[in-house]
Amino acid sequence: MAFSPDGQHIVSGSQDETIRVWNATTGETEAGPFTGHTSSVWSVAFSPDGQRIVSGSSDQTIRLWNATTGETQAGPFTGHTSWVWSVAFSPDGQRIVSGLQDETICVWNATTGETEAGPFTGHTSSVESVAFSPDGQRIVSGSQDRTIRVWNATTGETEAGPFTGHTDSVRSVAFLPDGQRIVSGSQDQTIRVWNATTGETEAGPFTGHTDSVWSVAFSPDGQRIVSGSNDQTIRVWNATTGETQAGPSIGHIDSVESVAFSPDGQCIVLSGHRLIHMLNATTGNTETTSHVDFTNHSVINEEGWICGTKGELLMWIPETHRAHLHRPSNIWVAGQYETRLDLSTFAHGQNWTTCINT
Repeated sequence: MAFSPDGQHIVSGSQDETIRVWNATTGETEAGPFTGHTSSVWSVAFSPDGQRIVSGSSDQTIRLWNATTGETQAGPFTGHTSWVWSVAFSPDGQRIVSGLQDETICVWNATTGETEAGPFTGHTSSVESVAFSPDGQRIVSGSQDRTIRVWNATTGETEAGPFTGHTDSVRSVAFLPDGQRIVSGSQDQTIRVWNATTGETEAGPFTGHTDSVWSVAFSPDGQRIVSGSNDQTIRVWNATTGETQAGPSIGHIDSVESVAFSPDGQCIVLSGHRLIHMLNATTGNTETTSHVDFTNHSVINEEGWICGTKGELLMWIPETHRAHLHRPSNIWVAGQYETRLDLSTFAHGQNWTTCINT
């Protein structure tokens, strides 16, 4: 999942083998579903000009799409013999990098689909995440082998790494906008910030998540990091100190698999469990709804009850509405439908007795 460069659209890939483009303001589908892949789509990205979308799939191919019409502009790029976990455009839009289950990385010509460099070898397990540096000269990769490497994007030579410190698979990596630092999220439940040249840990590990961290991203100004986890929450961190600036916010009733900042840094989009949520990045979990203790971190228990901060039962939500529930800082929820609660006249606790006279 990713924002378009102008922040007006969001692209998502799904295990239903399709790609969709959403209006970032309303959450409505603007294009798609794009069909062609024959297995799960694990990674998508907009080109720098916003006109194209690249996708990588477990059908072992990469495809390039017209972002408006959904027509295939190039591909499928073939030659891989394993799942494509991650894809990304170079800053000039001329190349595409892919990270593969077979432990390698490849660089492709974005127009012809020919291999320009690679496969890069060195990782000893599946490559889960790849990204270009802002100048397009380097590629960072994170792997199930628990390490991070920085590669020369042209020659495939290792320029830095392997960076070690994580104690489990590295699920997500990204460059800071100035290219000097790298953020990583791991199955060891932590986030780290690394010097992109020396591999030294500059900040972290940031702790707080209680399950695997699936996705991380820097804010456009490089001051914040957003993380999404299998613990169903997202957190926003100070990129230097590791202090939590917002969250934990409940993202889903299931794993949060992908997170991204909008280009202006005002919003965060997250996806998982066949849903996409748009959140206000600045309010975090500070908003409350009227007099009701219903916030972004309110837990829905196994029976479907929303619980207050003291564990008290506030209200019961039918099962079909739980995944689509609109929380206080949600801007919209994209999916089959969206559930909003009008709590303006909601009576609970001792206040329920007043209902008999109203």
